[in-house]
Amino acid sequence: MPHYLLATLLTFGLTLRDRARTTLARADDKGASTIEIVFWSVGLLALAGLVYAAIQAYVNNQLPGIS
Repeated sequence: MPHYLLATLLTFGLTLRDRARTTLARADDKGASTIEIVFWSVGLLALAGLVYAAIQAYVNNQLPGIS
C-alpha cells in the first residue's frame, strides 16, 4: 500500500511539473515587458521624489538668508 501512494504522488508531481513547464514555455514575453515598464515607472517616480525633496530642502535652507 505505501508503494502505491508513493508512486501516485510521484506521478502527480511529475505531471504537475510538466504541465507548469509547458505553460511557462508557451507564455510570451508580453507580460515581462509590462512588468519592466512598471518597474521603470516606479523607479523614475522615486527618483523624481528624491530630486523634489533635495530641491525643497535646499530652498528652505536658503530662505532665511534671503530676507
